[in-house]
Amino acid sequence: MYLDPTIILWILLAAASGCAFMLGKYFGGGVKEEIINDTILYLIDNNFVKAEKIDGEWEILELDQN
Repeated sequence: MYLDPTIILWILLAAASGCAFMLGKYFGGGVKEEIINDTILYLIDNNFVKAEKIDGEWEILELDQN
């Protein structure tokens, strides 16, 4: 049985892509909460959103609220 090298190449490429996707999903999933938290703190620090600290946690204020 003879398999064309192009077909083998596409099969290997698909397998490698699947493995890379699963590794990224597995190792990158836990960092999502940290990224969101860092982004919100950056926006607060640079005065893009208004917020105040209540009971040790940041509360984002509405636009018309002081």
